[in-house]
Amino acid sequence: MKKLLLALVALLLSAQCFAQVVTTKGVGSASYNWVLSQSDKDKALKAAQVSAVERYFAENGEAESENFEAIQPMVEANLEKFILSTTIINEQNIENLKKYSVSVRVDLNVAKLRSTIRGASATAKAAIGERSQLVYVFVGREAASVRSYDDRIVKRTEIEGDASMDQSKSVKGTEGEAVRSNKVSTTANKRTSESVNVKASAKVETGGSTTKKADDLSYRLLPMNNTKTSITSVFSQGGFQVADPEFVLDDKDIKAVNQDFSTGNDLAPSTIRAVVASLRKAQIPLLVLATLDVGIPSQDNATGMQRVAVTVTGRVLDISGNLPREVASVPAVQYFGIGPDNASASGKALKDASQAAAREVVSRLNAAGVH
Repeated sequence: MKKLLLALVALLLSAQCFAQVVTTKGVGSASYNWVLSQSDKDKALKAAQVSAVERYFAENGEAESENFEAIQPMVEANLEKFILSTTIINEQNIENLKKYSVSVRVDLNVAKLRSTIRGASATAKAAIGERSQLVYVFVGREAASVRSYDDRIVKRTEIEGDASMDQSKSVKGTEGEAVRSNKVSTTANKRTSESVNVKASAKVETGGSTTKKADDLSYRLLPMNNTKTSITSVFSQGGFQVADPEFVLDDKDIKAVNQDFSTGNDLAPSTIRAVVASLRKAQIPLLVLATLDVGIPSQDNATGMQRVAVTVTGRVLDISGNLPREVASVPAVQYFGIGPDNASASGKALKDASQAAAREVVSRLNAAGVH
């Protein structure tokens, strides 16, 4: 029973992550001349609703905000199609300034907003035959081993010394002789005195250096079969013709890509040249590369279940010209998955992150006018 309850909670959280209805807040205000009228209130309410929509797209990144600007006049003219419900949270009327403000909580029809953005994009306006083909390579991975190095410390000591010595010595003595009958006797007395004065000084300098070496990190690649359908669906809905990399890249290319991403974050020059050559041979102009790094599971404080973070980075190359050029990039973004155990949490996080990465790529391509 407990496992069933945890699974239901995970499903609920999953639905909230990529729900088609999202709750957000906005604030709007309106100035009036003499007396606050209902039309002034309606004006402020509309401004608050538009602010809520803008806030949603702003929270989803620069590309999403730019895409929203293309449809903002349409949204403002038809708010009832995109906002399912509106709740007034607070109202404030500042009479001395003749200003009325209202804050609201609205439920956005995200599915409608996204379909409207897709309809206004350059990809949607292009004829079906003019829409670009696209190949994506999404690599899921987790840290397999990390080798850390101790600091290398070098110490150096320099000593400079200076000494001086003064020495004096004196000898005094007396000698005598006595003759008695046939005997001669002598006497001698000698006294020596010596003094030494030594002065010394020393100067000591110490120093050294500490050398740090970065960790050696290797990755274990994770299967992405369960996420392919959802990734392809996002790109297809975005207006692109998606080609499966297994049908475009040969086995040697795929093996080289996996090998490079298992040891670092970039492809070797020879690997990227081979991949580009294969795509050009198939007359495919767009290549999407993304890495999804799965973190270490931890316990979620709110649910008590396992929580896994996935960090996504990606880039899009246009290889239709003489030289490939980067037309869009996805900076490191982190997503989370929650499940009753480590495996389900990791799988959930990987799937959600790959879908989010695909949506971000489509948004940035739309914003750049690439179709």
